[in-house]
Amino acid sequence: MKRRSRLLAPLAVFGTLSLAALGRPAVLRLVHGSLPRFQYLATPLSPAAYDALAARPRWAKTSVTISDGVALNGLVKRPARGDAPWVLFFPGNDPSQLTAGQDVLERIAAANDWGLVVYANRGYDSSGGVPSPDAFREDGYRILMNVVQAEHVEPARLHVVAFSMGGYVSAAGVGRAAREQKVVGSYSTLAAVESMEMVHSLPLSRLFMGDIVETLPLLADVPGPVLVQHGTDDKTLPVAQGKKIAEALGTRAEFHELPGVGHADMLTNGDALAAVRATIETASRR
Repeated sequence: MKRRSRLLAPLAVFGTLSLAALGRPAVLRLVHGSLPRFQYLATPLSPAAYDALAARPRWAKTSVTISDGVALNGLVKRPARGDAPWVLFFPGNDPSQLTAGQDVLERIAAANDWGLVVYANRGYDSSGGVPSPDAFREDGYRILMNVVQAEHVEPARLHVVAFSMGGYVSAAGVGRAAREQKVVGSYSTLAAVESMEMVHSLPLSRLFMGDIVETLPLLADVPGPVLVQHGTDDKTLPVAQGKKIAEALGTRAEFHELPGVGHADMLTNGDALAAVRATIETASRR
């Protein structure tokens, strides 16, 4: 009996630890509440596809190397006038971030000769590294500052636009830059995330807690004006998330609720993009 007890003891310990490990995600999710959960859609972009995007009229490749040695790749369209406004776009959790970013930037600019720039998040498209909230916060600041320095753009001429997960990345960068007295001209969000859980593998997401993304703690230093837009038919990130962001910003924000508009629709919705364009034009006249 003693020998059997000695054999069973390690199994009992292993079983207890396994149950605790399996139960931990459930406990953590109780703490954080019921959050939308998504997999990082980090998909490689072939060199040929990247070349094709950069070959479009007046577009070119650009990159910034972060302090940990990770290179983030992007696309830039430089304006003819040296004093033109610039628009920096932070994409969402999209497997084709540079493609989507280039398209929405051209839609926002319309006939305006503005500087346009988008970078793929780490791990996405042709950028290196592994995505995580901690890295995203640092990357948001580095991307913004690289545009200011490499393109010789005064912060007041730089207008930040963010979609979905890009709201988290950009808020970190805009707020940190403002603390350093580098205040951007305007900041606009499209269906931005307030809170969610990101996982690297959906099949394992019930066994392991993913990365918690929370934007509200980043908003204290974000200056106005901020245009917050969210669709009422957003099944990915409910409109309540946009409302929480606007409420946290208070008088610094203008909130637009778009009836019947879904999540991805924000990138092509004429009213939403026209509002962003008007925000940039108004800020540029100050």
